[in-house]
Amino acid sequence: MWGSSGAQDHPQRSLDPLLSLFVNTAHHRPTVELLVTAERAYSYGDFLAHTSGIVTLLREHGVQAGHRVALYADAYDSFFIAMLGVWLAGGVAVPINTALPAVSSRSLIERSQPRLLLHDPYIAPPVTDTPAAVITTAAPRTSPPEFTPVSGGDVAMILFTSGTTGMPKGVCQRLSAITGNARRVAAALKLRTDDRLFINTPAYYTSGICHFLTMMAAGASTVGETGFFFGEALLDRLLAQRCTGFGGAPAHLIRVVDPLLTPVRTPGLRFWVSSGDHLPMNTLAKTHTHLPDVALFNMYGLTEVSGRLCVLSPEQSDRRPGSVGRPLPDMRVVARNSTGEALHPGQVGELYVQGPLVMTEYLDDAAATAAALGSHGFRTGDYGHVDADGFVWVEGRKDDVFKRGGEKVSTVQIQQAMGTLDDILDCAVLAIEDPFLGHTPIAFIVPREGYAPRSGKLLRALREHLPASSLPSRIIPVISIPRTGSGKVIRQELLALLEGPRD
Repeated sequence: MWGSSGAQDHPQRSLDPLLSLFVNTAHHRPTVELLVTAERAYSYGDFLAHTSGIVTLLREHGVQAGHRVALYADAYDSFFIAMLGVWLAGGVAVPINTALPAVSSRSLIERSQPRLLLHDPYIAPPVTDTPAAVITTAAPRTSPPEFTPVSGGDVAMILFTSGTTGMPKGVCQRLSAITGNARRVAAALKLRTDDRLFINTPAYYTSGICHFLTMMAAGASTVGETGFFFGEALLDRLLAQRCTGFGGAPAHLIRVVDPLLTPVRTPGLRFWVSSGDHLPMNTLAKTHTHLPDVALFNMYGLTEVSGRLCVLSPEQSDRRPGSVGRPLPDMRVVARNSTGEALHPGQVGELYVQGPLVMTEYLDDAAATAAALGSHGFRTGDYGHVDADGFVWVEGRKDDVFKRGGEKVSTVQIQQAMGTLDDILDCAVLAIEDPFLGHTPIAFIVPREGYAPRSGKLLRALREHLPASSLPSRIIPVISIPRTGSGKVIRQELLALLEGPRD
């Protein structure tokens, strides 16, 4: 068993490499910070003691290997402590989005059938009648008990997709895939033990989990603060918390860079990770010139591959603007046509993924699993191409690449073109059915304060970048683009705006 020294007495009780690193760091470097919140800082030693308390609590409630434990928590400390505790007790963690309506949360809990539901003390659980035991995440610190951890090949997480385009799916992930993703990303970022990454993505999102585990894989620390920080306020927080990096959505970088009139020095801040959606080309260019101390990593990922899939390093961003980078080690991305044939470099098709980070299945959904997993690997539903050097370009979801009067159009290309316009702070483009042309693009824009957008003027500017077939048939100004906590556009909310007045 694992004693207080962290030594392993029984090899058959081996820990996953990342969990082993966590335990060993807690024993040999116990005072190093692992997580900093607005309320307190946790060292690795603190975190192990609190995690051990969760393991003891789970044992007292009969949780055994393979049992599911729903996590209804949004505080960074309680969520991550509970997640690690579930894994060290051999259980399967099932994060539940606390921002969902109660009826939606209840549905996800019922679908996952947990043995236990852990919730933050200040959040009322969304269930009143359930066979699962319902207890709070508050657990006393204890010395490490005998761990019975999840084995690397077993499912350790059921993470529900955001459901921005339909019913959320329960993605079943192996522990080896989750932690293997974190270790690969840590290597790609060239993280050091003295790095501190700032996040305010919700802890229960794939992105939040990936950021935290990635920093743990480097023996480094995460600073997590709830709420959304933008622009100058975000830079202030990063510098005040002595952070060396930031991880967030494109909107974070856009709102930091766009107002800058001259280059800004950022002492100590050396890297920025952007993921969740495409970065406008003008934002990429301005980041290089106006944040000269910051190395920008652009990433593409999916819940079904345990987080990140491709990384575009700062060294490659100028040479391949618009690319999401190369796949992580041991992962392969191939563009295929409608019959499943691999396409030549540069040809656009659906992107398929193979490798050890791919999920095992969708929870209790054989039809969806069969549609997504096959002999060619995982069908991402994203369209794009791969160049001769293995760099990946993502054109968008299946509905984002469409025919308009026989001409192929990409909503992502339209968004990139709109992002070059100085008076547009944010935008999203959807393809809408048209009885004559098949589909037409509709653009939703967030104009700069004080700017009164006119469709005619914007369309004339876009003609410098787009063919006539790609010009939006309608441009709708909005106060903000509705997005999930990880930065993805919530399409249903945009579609609801189409009934509004035309300009």
